[in-house]
Amino acid sequence: MGTRRRVLLTTAIAVPMVIGAAGAAYANHYQERALPGSSVAGVSVAGMTRADVTESVRDRATGVTITVDADGTTQTEHLADLGYTVDVDATVDAVFAPNQSWASYATSLISSHDVAAVVVTDPTTVDEVATELVERSDRVGRNASVGLGTDKTSFEVTPAVAGHTVAPESFQDVVDDAARTLSPATADVTFVETTPTVTTAAAEKVAKKANAIASATLTVSDGSESHSPSATLRASWVSVPTTDGVPGTPTLDAGKVQSWVSSQADDARTEPRSGLRNVSAAGAVLSVVDEARDGRVVSNADALATAATKALAAGEDYSGDFEYDTLAATWNQRTVAVGAEKLAYPAAEGEKWIDVDLTKHTMTAYVGAKVVKGPITMVDGAGETPTVVGTFKVYLKNPLMTMRGTNADGTPYETEDVPWTSFFHRGYALHGAPWRSSFGYSASHGCINLPVDVAKWIYDFAPIGTPVTTHR
Repeated sequence: MGTRRRVLLTTAIAVPMVIGAAGAAYANHYQERALPGSSVAGVSVAGMTRADVTESVRDRATGVTITVDADGTTQTEHLADLGYTVDVDATVDAVFAPNQSWASYATSLISSHDVAAVVVTDPTTVDEVATELVERSDRVGRNASVGLGTDKTSFEVTPAVAGHTVAPESFQDVVDDAARTLSPATADVTFVETTPTVTTAAAEKVAKKANAIASATLTVSDGSESHSPSATLRASWVSVPTTDGVPGTPTLDAGKVQSWVSSQADDARTEPRSGLRNVSAAGAVLSVVDEARDGRVVSNADALATAATKALAAGEDYSGDFEYDTLAATWNQRTVAVGAEKLAYPAAEGEKWIDVDLTKHTMTAYVGAKVVKGPITMVDGAGETPTVVGTFKVYLKNPLMTMRGTNADGTPYETEDVPWTSFFHRGYALHGAPWRSSFGYSASHGCINLPVDVAKWIYDFAPIGTPVTTHR
């Protein structure tokens, strides 16, 4: 019994020694070749060099096509078109991985080693293809959205539309399996309904908040009138921010509220108006030519705008009153020439002016309180066309012109070659009247008719801006 056991043991030891000797030659032969039993996606590559296996895998991968059938529309694409690529090098590395192990050499004759193709996926392309399939099948959904309505005064909701997405098992899984097995396949695409990211109900809540802000009224009073922005303007102050298509909390543009309030405050501002007083040489006030008027400026515009913004943002109406600071007016003094205090025009020292006495039918030229020409008789406006009364200034001069106007009965008149005209108010002028042989009465269309030589003297004496006072 013991002797037989020793014999068997000796035999068992001897066999590996014999295999080992033959195995060295075997291993040497397959060192750069695929081992027996090796295959890629069911196709044998046993005994092929790395280069041969690489070429085989590449050729097979290039030839794999997928027939995509979506809602009856069929198209045939290559793997790369759908976002799938066979990593040829990685696949070949997997085939030759057993070559690094002696045990693999020893067992390759009695075992098989089938390698699936190594697949690399481009998620972006896969998503783009899936999206395109959805679009072609008219199954695109839509999130609900919030925006100003056509009236531009309130916010409206565009309802959500349920969309679809490609069922992975009907497309992505099919393409992935075809890539791994390097076999053509048909993907009968099916779709599954998706819930919109923004539902109609969610958008309606946002629109309700936006409309609460937009509908809140704003009124400011300047003390005499109240002012309010239009509904369209208020709505333009409200915005609904979105992040990745999802509407956020409606916001009120404080800057626009501030701008509107400031514009109302600017309109309510009045500038001070300086007054003008005639004073004697001693400084006593003789008369007021123009009354001084204080101005005003709104002092609480910023505070009012801040309070208004807070109220409107909360969907509450707001009204407020402007408060003012006074802008003090100033007085200008005009010293009247001595002796001119009681004249028709309180001239300053050295100031040229013309006095027209409609009662006496005379014209007199002065410098300050001193008469420099006149009084000279003239013809003033007739009863039906009287001369205007007041203090005016020469504003236009013409040495010779045609004068046109309307008679008291409404008929037109035209007088040619009127010399030395000095207009002092609208169509009223001092001018020569060569057609008259006498003066000292009322008969003109309103102008002051003078002898031609006197009109010429006045024309030369009185520059633009010279005061003309007509009185009775």
